[in-house]
Amino acid sequence: MHIDKYKIYSKDYTWKNGKQSKNTLVQQVMTSEECIMGRTFIQLLSDLDQAWHQHGGAKTCKVEVTFEPYEHKDD
Repeated sequence: MHIDKYKIYSKDYTWKNGKQSKNTLVQQVMTSEECIMGRTFIQLLSDLDQAWHQHGGAKTCKVEVTFEPYEHKDD
């Protein structure tokens, strides 16, 4: 399986006056419009989790997938 493009976001809570708020903010982003194999994508997620969250607590991972019809381009 090929994934044609992806966007990966890591969010964390904001802090105010030394206290954690209920609001979240995007801390890290990775996007690509280059094709990647499904297994390679799963490994990328694992590697990013280790790199981005090595000092933080556990994160909830949510995935949304959209399958769209292939658009044939006429030359």
